[in-house]
Amino acid sequence: MKTQKLSKEYLLDLGHRLKIIRTVLKLDQRQMSEVLGTAQSQISKIEIGRSAPTLHHLLMIKKVAGEDEYLGENLTWEWILEGKGKGIVG
Repeated sequence: MKTQKLSKEYLLDLGHRLKIIRTVLKLDQRQMSEVLGTAQSQISKIEIGRSAPTLHHLLMIKKVAGEDEYLGENLTWEWILEGKGKGIVG
């Protein structure tokens, strides 16, 4: 199976959106790393576009965000993954 590499621009944009979610949840990187079961340094790498989040990370972020009243109503997969549609901003 052939894998596709994500562009640097895409990773930067995705990381920025994930940072916005974390900020709205009022979590610092350490707290988010505990939620996701990963190292704080991994959260930093994801947010600055140096690493891609795993599917597990994305699922856990969506789950935790769904527990927030505002995010539960406004956050869509389309916004998380592509920055389009209903989301937090724009």
